[in-house]
Amino acid sequence: MSLFSTANPHFTVFMVTFVAIAVLLFVVLCVIAYRQAHRLTYSSQERRHKHYDSHPELAPTTVGQHYQLNAHPLSLVTADGLNLSAHYTPSRNGTAIILSHGYKMNSSEMIPIAALFAQHGYGVLLQDQRAHGMSAGEQISFGRDEWYDLEAAVNFLEHQIGITSIGLFGNSMGGALSLCYAARDSRIKAVIAQSPYASIGHSIKKGVKQFTGLPAFPFAPLVHFMAQRKLKINSNKIAPLNAIAKIHPRPVLLLMGGQDHYVEPQGIFALHHAAGDSAKLWYEHHLDHVEFYEKHPAEFERQVMTFYAHMLLNKIK
Repeated sequence: MSLFSTANPHFTVFMVTFVAIAVLLFVVLCVIAYRQAHRLTYSSQERRHKHYDSHPELAPTTVGQHYQLNAHPLSLVTADGLNLSAHYTPSRNGTAIILSHGYKMNSSEMIPIAALFAQHGYGVLLQDQRAHGMSAGEQISFGRDEWYDLEAAVNFLEHQIGITSIGLFGNSMGGALSLCYAARDSRIKAVIAQSPYASIGHSIKKGVKQFTGLPAFPFAPLVHFMAQRKLKINSNKIAPLNAIAKIHPRPVLLLMGGQDHYVEPQGIFALHHAAGDSAKLWYEHHLDHVEFYEKHPAEFERQVMTFYAHMLLNKIK
């Protein structure tokens, strides 16, 4: 017997129409979410190069032109066969730091911090992650494959004469990737992550709003689901929150601003707790995304350089 067979004919028409509209609306939402998930996980190499041709000041090649870095260009090849664009400033103190930029940025984002490290004698390796800058690749997988990029950088540094210890520094997604990579490679002796997300799911509401312009409801969970299906991953398996404990007892410094518009700030407390007693947290309520060096350069230099000096050079400045 039909669900509406004994109902008022007008009510039956209303219900059928309502269900049809609801189904159509859901399909439309799913199509929009899928397209946005594709846009968030795809980066055209040709389009990136054209963008840098028209905006040379944003190109990662500016890294090699920075007078304080004195960096030379190189190409790194990952274990899965991608060529990565990178620059290296040799170390003067036996240590080196790999800097990882944020989502849809490139290594030029890290120039001010890299220059600071170089001034203090650290070797500095900046690379464009896969599907970013001048590096090969067009799929952004938020850690599923990006660990190969950091592995290639670490392998390069291991073959540099005089390098005795390696640290990581990352902004935003680069910070999240640095935490996850350090958890799997004991060659990393210390990590600093500025504005990292605890998990993609934890920050998806802010991420969808900022990167797509769509309202968090109802699109955030749909985009998250579609992105996982597209990348064939469970985002929990590449979440820093589920990896950071494996870094212990190696030291971690976490930086987070309470006004972050891209990453959910509360996630940093979960990360700090999960990391154990070898992690330190620098939290500033008034700061936005990756603003520590910009807004507090002297304190940034003091805290970060003291951390690396103690943890990589085994001394306290």
